[in-house]
Amino acid sequence: MERRIYSAFVALMPTHKIILVSGPKNSGKSAFIEGAFSEKKLAYQKIELGEASTRQEINKLSLAELLWLANQSDHMLLCECEHLALLQEFLEEVLNGKVNASIILTAANPPKIEEELLEALAYQGAHFYLPPPTFYEYTNETSLPIESKGIDQRLIYGNYYSLNTQKLDKEVGLNQTINNIVSANFSASNRINKSAVLLRTIQVLANHIGQPLSYNQIATFIGVDNETIERYISILCKSHVLYRLPSYSTDKKYELKKTNIFIFLDNGIRNASINNFNDLLMRVDIDALWMNWLIAERIKWNKINNVMADYFFWRSHTRQQVDFIECNVKGMEGYKFKYNKKKPLKKPPLFQNHYPDIPVHTVNTGTYFSFLTKK
Repeated sequence: MERRIYSAFVALMPTHKIILVSGPKNSGKSAFIEGAFSEKKLAYQKIELGEASTRQEINKLSLAELLWLANQSDHMLLCECEHLALLQEFLEEVLNGKVNASIILTAANPPKIEEELLEALAYQGAHFYLPPPTFYEYTNETSLPIESKGIDQRLIYGNYYSLNTQKLDKEVGLNQTINNIVSANFSASNRINKSAVLLRTIQVLANHIGQPLSYNQIATFIGVDNETIERYISILCKSHVLYRLPSYSTDKKYELKKTNIFIFLDNGIRNASINNFNDLLMRVDIDALWMNWLIAERIKWNKINNVMADYFFWRSHTRQQVDFIECNVKGMEGYKFKYNKKKPLKKPPLFQNHYPDIPVHTVNTGTYFSFLTKK
């Protein structure tokens, strides 16, 4: 499958010394980059830091030895660069002209690079975000009618795996992905207790999918302090597991102000974390799954199309809710999501009365595609 940002990435390869491709584990980052090398017929060396033995050997090298290694080819692919102990120092030397090769990095978790360097890469257009293939990309690969038949599977298993992948293989793969996410963020010396809290955080958010939550509520559920929860949720957002959807408020007394809805950027990760792969007909969370999937897909679609937008939800103390508000250069629009297109959905009168200039649309299985690809 040719990813939507592929041509932009290929065009950038000859002109940049460093390119960073970030995205969740198993999103196809290495295959994406190696496909570009193959198309350009470029020789390269690949260092897979996700493999423990390779990571151990590479991290024994001094900075001088690392620079020498990089100069042994015209191109170097450093996979899971967040595991490179001398990453910051190495990249500074690359930018200072000590390496002739171009360096392409992949990262599943936030690399330990100073903000100034990350910002410089982003400013130069040299930081790409690669999510698992979006629904839109799948429809281009097959066709909308064919892919639409698999929506139920996407709501359950997400986008990490092909619709043709066996059910058991999907479940095993998703559970392994969660284990990788949890273990990747802590060193072996402090992994057990902290990993348990991080996993419990994921599970609590999964069990409250689509619901407004405060950090204090989450901390109470788990039995830790607010600061710990904020830090762990920040890890999950930077690791491309979650997206934090803040509440929209103009300080009206009936609005929720200090809560968030946490969106799982892949439904399969959410369902795996609570071990619920039941068919949709057996579920009570179908509307929450539908809402989560649509919001995640919309955010990813905007991201790969370089659309700048801010996102919110709105809720009153009387539980009237707008599930999703998108704010971009064209203005603001609100959305409510309902899986069953035969069931009418009431628009919140409080919101419409006080924000008459923000339209609210209903998105169901009959209207979802225009929502996902709206420009």
